Amino acid sequence: MSAHHTRRDRGQGTIALVAVPLALGLVLVVALARYVTQTSEHRTPEARATPTAAPEPARPVFDPDAGAPLPTNRVVAFSAVPGAAVTGPAYQLSDAMLTRLRDQAAQYQALDPAHPVVAGIDLVVSVPDRYPGDDGSYRHHVDKATIDRYVEFCKRNGLVLFLDLNFGWTDPLTELNIFSHYLRLPFVHVAIDPEWMFPRRDGVPGVNLSNVRAADLNPLIDAVADLPERYQVPRKMFLIHQYRPDGDGLADPYDPAEALIADKRNLRDDSRVDVIVHVDSVGGWPGDIEVKIRQYSAWVAQSMQRHGNFRYGGLKIFYQQESKHKLMTPRQVMALRPPPMVITYGN
Repeated sequence: MSAHHTRRDRGQGTIALVAVPLALGLVLVVALARYVTQTSEHRTPEARATPTAAPEPARPVFDPDAGAPLPTNRVVAFSAVPGAAVTGPAYQLSDAMLTRLRDQAAQYQALDPAHPVVAGIDLVVSVPDRYPGDDGSYRHHVDKATIDRYVEFCKRNGLVLFLDLNFGWTDPLTELNIFSHYLRLPFVHVAIDPEWMFPRRDGVPGVNLSNVRAADLNPLIDAVADLPERYQVPRKMFLIHQYRPDGDGLADPYDPAEALIADKRNLRDDSRVDVIVHVDSVGGWPGDIEVKIRQYSAWVAQSMQRHGNFRYGGLKIFYQQESKHKLMTPRQVMALRPPPMVITYGN
């Protein structure tokens, strides 16, 4: 055999040795691909790898109790119309006023350590008038810049703030909504004084006595009760000043000379708002303390027990007017049953 044929045969053998493994490898690759495809097609849904979305974080459940002043705390507040010294000690913002307020609050704290005392201001922001004014409302508003200063002062010093509304002839919900942007704040609450409220436009503030009905007040209770959920803030306090008797049990409960609130039994009972009936009468003569004690018993304790539609009592003391005889002491206030949870001081 020639060398030429030997090289050719060797070359062909080499090609054959290389070609056979490649062919076998190709067959195996094709077979494996078919196996993977078939097993993937026949795999049960449970066995297939499916991407899963990460679970959304749970939203915190809103709790209106968190941070609500009542029933955990007691509130001691100074009241005033801004700039009018005769109306109360909070008529002007100052460090001296704040120190005096905190000193007064500390006296109640010492008498009942179980209820931490929160200091505050009861600020009259809609002021009753004897004259109708340009809009015929018989009330005017404190200017926004002044209200803003009180809001900032309370925020900076950890005080609660009652916006005290005196409606005159204004529609109550319209008046409340004027101040709604302040009520978004967790430390701002609502007080009303039916003494200056004439929903039937049948009298003039400071001239005539008023008589209101639960139907006049309940829309306000509903509106304030809605605020915590709407703004995600703690439950609000709704302070109702009571200056004269209510009409439950009277022959004519709608007589302004006899009753301030005709049918207190019909006030809305709503657990979403803390309603406080706040005895707001003024003393200043011998025996006035005993009168205020009887009023608190009748207008708060007995009404609370009889009707069950409010849970807290309040009391107002007038430094200058009532000290002409003898000022009611914190110990005497705390001896009332149930003890008032909101105590305010005027002048």
